[in-house]
Amino acid sequence: MSAEAMDKEIGWSLYILRCGDGSLYTGIAQDVRRRLEQHRAGKGAKYTRGRGPLELVYQQPCPDHSAALRQEAAVKKLSRQQKMQLISGPRIDLAPMEGITGCLYRQAQARFFGGVDRYYTPFLSPGQKGAFNKKELAEISPERNRGIDLVPQLLTCRAEDFLWAARQLEQLGYRRVNLNLGCPSGTVTAKGKGAGFLSFPDRLDQFLDQVFSGLSENHIEISVKTRLGMKDPAEFFPLLEIFQKYPIAELIIHPRVRQDFYKEPVRWPVFEQAAFQCTLPLSYNGDLTTPEQCRQVAGRVPGLRALMIGRGLIANPALGRQYRGGPAASAQELRQFHHWLYEQYCQAFQSQKNALCRMKEIWRCMLPFLGCDEKTAKKLRKATQPSDYL
Repeated sequence: MSAEAMDKEIGWSLYILRCGDGSLYTGIAQDVRRRLEQHRAGKGAKYTRGRGPLELVYQQPCPDHSAALRQEAAVKKLSRQQKMQLISGPRIDLAPMEGITGCLYRQAQARFFGGVDRYYTPFLSPGQKGAFNKKELAEISPERNRGIDLVPQLLTCRAEDFLWAARQLEQLGYRRVNLNLGCPSGTVTAKGKGAGFLSFPDRLDQFLDQVFSGLSENHIEISVKTRLGMKDPAEFFPLLEIFQKYPIAELIIHPRVRQDFYKEPVRWPVFEQAAFQCTLPLSYNGDLTTPEQCRQVAGRVPGLRALMIGRGLIANPALGRQYRGGPAASAQELRQFHHWLYEQYCQAFQSQKNALCRMKEIWRCMLPFLGCDEKTAKKLRKATQPSDYL
């Protein structure tokens, strides 16, 4: 057997040790426990000698020696803050989904399952009238979003509208706001908004310049959620150069182009290349449905700030909790979650039928996760009367 084949057979791991003085040491080994004992005996790396006690705080399996070396090099380039984040793992963020992740859903998810560190509102569209409408005000009301870390998302291609909205949100107590450059809807992109804005890099550059020039450093933080482009992922790297000109607090990449919508597979190699080149705090969004997938992505791209999850968390509202090592959703929890949310919708809409329609949007994601038989699922989808639905 060749040396390369032996490496693959035995396997390698990247590891991080916390030293007695609080510093962090990064290394690779085939047997991490044995290597830890060597470090503790003063027979490991020169850096760890005399810095005990030594604690293993992070371990990541790698497919072979070459991959382990690449991961080691990548982690050693991280700042201490980024390494600490790697040790604790990236945040779990709930992606905005129009018609689903409103304030009542957010309250229900946090109340019955938790495991989500940050929530994003479905996009707000600030217009030239200089006012949020009644529905938007209800969505961002601090009183209705107590106890959760909420980031309002804005959909616009006019810098003056973005600035107005950001200042209004800051007055309400918000410290973060997100720019939507990812929505693939035809009615949105036709207006040069959402993913449609990516077709006009010069205009986007000018927009960002006006926005960051119009807000002082002490103002609200701005993050950006983006796709790779409209038609070709090669569009992304000139866009990345534009993004990196500005103090964007976090760049959230959904690795599809607009033409992919949500049906085509995510373009993982492009995301990895983007992560290698990106100098901004980076987060990932796209097709995460299991705790194992979340851990794999976090492991493959060290230093990610967050994993943003939409449909996967709607399907399994305990996904964030499971990612942290907690239990799966129980039948009782799901039942309580459902009944509480349904009753809240009935009160908010003053209509059981309208509440039913909203709940069926959630069930579209949940049915495959629950493994519901098709006969029952069909009855649920076709229910028009609240009594039939219940």
